[in-house]
Amino acid sequence: MNETLTIPLGEQEHLKEFFKVLTDQGRGQEVIELSSLLSQLNQMEKQYTEVLNELKTVKSQLSNIQEKGIKTSAINGVLKLQEKVTKAKNQLEHIKVDISDSVKQSLSLIKQQGISALNKAVDFIGLRKTLTDMRENLNTSISQTQKQIDKINAIGSELHSLNEHTSNLGRVLTGRETKELTQRNEDKGILAVVAKQLKHSKSMLEGMVQSVTHAIKIVDRLEQAANKDKEKKPSVRAELKGNSQKEPVKKAPVTQKKQGMSL
Repeated sequence: MNETLTIPLGEQEHLKEFFKVLTDQGRGQEVIELSSLLSQLNQMEKQYTEVLNELKTVKSQLSNIQEKGIKTSAINGVLKLQEKVTKAKNQLEHIKVDISDSVKQSLSLIKQQGISALNKAVDFIGLRKTLTDMRENLNTSISQTQKQIDKINAIGSELHSLNEHTSNLGRVLTGRETKELTQRNEDKGILAVVAKQLKHSKSMLEGMVQSVTHAIKIVDRLEQAANKDKEKKPSVRAELKGNSQKEPVKKAPVTQKKQGMSL
């Protein structure tokens, strides 16, 4: 099993070694930023697991609904939401693996080529794109969750109304006076519990969007720091070219012709 899926990022030995290299090169701020990013990713993984567990509970509760059509429709909606969240969680796992592998490759290059290979550690552009895709995925999940909440509430209201009308119909048939229709109590019943859990899941997903946005900002700062470091260290070719331009041009010695004596 890949160690990135069992050992939290930041606690793996090659990452610790990489942090030491950065620190030794006077890039302590990048260590702080990268550590913050890795902590953010580890926290997000826990949040994804929590959301998926909640959706699993919601699906189990929906299976207790008696009306098959309503139950099937509600469960299918939750299944689509689970699929979307699982996709986002898989994106996160790929990010963790990519960062870990990139750091391993960078350490190997540093040992072969020297410290000049340091800036090749992480593909920040690719990482930013994946995080942006993840954020879009999360926003879609939030939208789907809200639709499910609205759907569950609508089903609850319709069932409540149907039960009240059925009760009044029975009264009419038995010659009794009908009762005034009441508003549904959205805090009672299976559907109320399901809606409440979906609201909590939506709240967590919204928090995760903020986490991804924070991670993207960290990646931007890391990319800027890496670019600045590249600017500070010109290539060997550029350095040689600069030196050649600075060398003073040597003038050829002027030979003086001796004038003959006139007789």
